[in-house]
Amino acid sequence: MLSLSAAVVEKPWGGSRLWPFFGKPEQLSHDSIGEVWLVSTVGEDVRHSRILSGNEAGRTLRDLISSDPGLTLGVDFVEIGKHGDFPLLFKWIDARHDLSVQVHPDDALAQEMGIGETGKEETWLIIDSEPGATVRAGFTEGWSLARLLEAVSAGADIEDALHRFPVGPGDLVHVPPGTVHSIGSGILLAEIQQPSDITFRIHDGETLGADGQPRELHLNEAARIESAGMPLVLRSDGFVENVWEKRISATSYEITDLRGSWEGPVPLPSDRCSILTCLAGRAEISCEDGPSAEILQPGEVRLVLPGEGEITLETLEKGWFAIFAPVLGPS
Repeated sequence: MLSLSAAVVEKPWGGSRLWPFFGKPEQLSHDSIGEVWLVSTVGEDVRHSRILSGNEAGRTLRDLISSDPGLTLGVDFVEIGKHGDFPLLFKWIDARHDLSVQVHPDDALAQEMGIGETGKEETWLIIDSEPGATVRAGFTEGWSLARLLEAVSAGADIEDALHRFPVGPGDLVHVPPGTVHSIGSGILLAEIQQPSDITFRIHDGETLGADGQPRELHLNEAARIESAGMPLVLRSDGFVENVWEKRISATSYEITDLRGSWEGPVPLPSDRCSILTCLAGRAEISCEDGPSAEILQPGEVRLVLPGEGEITLETLEKGWFAIFAPVLGPS
C-alpha cells in the first residue's frame, strides 16, 4: 500500500471545509480551497501525486507508472499506462458557492478535438451537505442542450432548465459524459472520475475568476456534445450496513463501498491497482506482506498495487470506506 501526497486547488467557489482533513496551505490566506487532488497524474506537475511511503518514497506516481506500468496498474492496463497516466483521478470538492453549469465530452469527442485521450465520466460521493443543498443535472421537460445554449447566448433565464436533486451524506450521484450538470452550494463531496480536467462551461452565474473578471464560457465546444440523459442517483437509505457492496460499475471504474463496521479482508481486485479510501470514521489497515498496521483517517487514501497480498481492515468507529478500481471499458 502506498501513501500519496495531496495537491490543493484554489477555486472561486471554494471554501474552508477541506482544511480539517488536509490542512491549510501557508500560501492561501482566504477561504478558497475548492478541490484537493488525492490520486492524480493530471495537469501540471504540482498536481501530480507523490509517493510518501515505502521503497518508492519521493517518486511521483507518473514516474512509477512509466517505469513499470504492468507492475503498477496491472498487466491489462499496460497500454493505458504507457505514458505514465493513472487511469483515474480522485479528489475532494468543497462547494461553498454554486459551481458553473457545465458538461464534459466523452472519449471519442475528446480525441476528435485533440484535447485528451479520455473524456470525463464522474461519480460524486456526498460526504456532507447543508440543509436544502441540491445538485442540478439533466434537462427538465422542454429543454435541450441546443435550447440551453441559445438561452445563455441571449442572456435569458435558465433557472428551470435542469432537474434539481436534494442530496445528503451517503448519497451517490453518477454523471455520464454529456450530462449537463452543476454542483450546488453547501456540499462537500468526493469525486472519482476519468483522468481528465476538461470542462465546457456553459453558464457561470456571478462567479468571477482570480483576476476579478467573468470566467470564459465554452458554448461552441459544448455544442459539439452529444447530450446524455439523467444522472444516476443512489440514496444513502438504500445501503446495507456492514457489507462491502459494489455500488457502481461504470464505463471507466467501479465503486465498492462499506458503511458501518467491518473486521476482516478488504475485497480488493488482485489483477489491477485500486484506491482504498476513508470518507468517514477511522479504521486500522494492515497488509500481510507489509509493515505494521496503519490508521486510515477521513480523507486519506492508499494506492494498492496488483498482487500486493491480502489487506485487512478493522473499523475503530462506524464509517464510510470505498474502493475505486479502474476498468478497461468497452472494447
